[in-house]
Amino acid sequence: MISILIVEDDKLIGEAIHQWFQGDYPADWVRSLAEARAQLEQTRYDIILLDLGLPDGDGASLLGYLQRHKHESGVLILTAYGDMDRRISGLDSGADDYLVKPINFNELDARIRAVHRRRNQIKGSIIEHGDLQLDLDGNTLTCKGEPVHLSHMEISIVTILMQGRGRYFSKRLLEDRLYSEDKAGAGNAIEVHISALRKKLGKSLIRTTRGLGYIIAKESVDL
Repeated sequence: MISILIVEDDKLIGEAIHQWFQGDYPADWVRSLAEARAQLEQTRYDIILLDLGLPDGDGASLLGYLQRHKHESGVLILTAYGDMDRRISGLDSGADDYLVKPINFNELDARIRAVHRRRNQIKGSIIEHGDLQLDLDGNTLTCKGEPVHLSHMEISIVTILMQGRGRYFSKRLLEDRLYSEDKAGAGNAIEVHISALRKKLGKSLIRTTRGLGYIIAKESVDL
């Protein structure tokens, strides 16, 4: 579930946004920069809805605070200032999106989801699945924090299946991804590597369905 911090000094707007999220997103509401910084010292949020015209300063200054303190929250600016220069300035300062008041709440929901998706993709050099953590940059796999020693081909197969969780990969499709030229020479190598992976990672992780291929289901499987 997406957690949200609303930074908005206008009582009517702040209350309206806060009430809109009730039952859908956990949301906190503050009305100044000082309150926002204090709240961020206690709680990490997925999304911050940030008004620019706050009583104790320009809301854009919070963007610098987030960067200095390495907060990974997505920021959606909500403001009455609709001129292009202000939009560009806010985005260049680190905001993810910009929405001009008056706010359409359905559009606000859609933009929150879009920012959250983009943020997850940016962070996504790490794929977590149950007790497994795959580092795409380092080509390494850990289970419960402990490294799992895999061959180059094994880590390549795990990467394909984990990136495509929820879809089937036939033997031929895996061969197309893994062997640049002589797929015919691969023989039963895919089956051998899958068998080795099951011994190392457990039989339930990679499932096989006749006629469809191999799959890692979307739901987590604890090993």
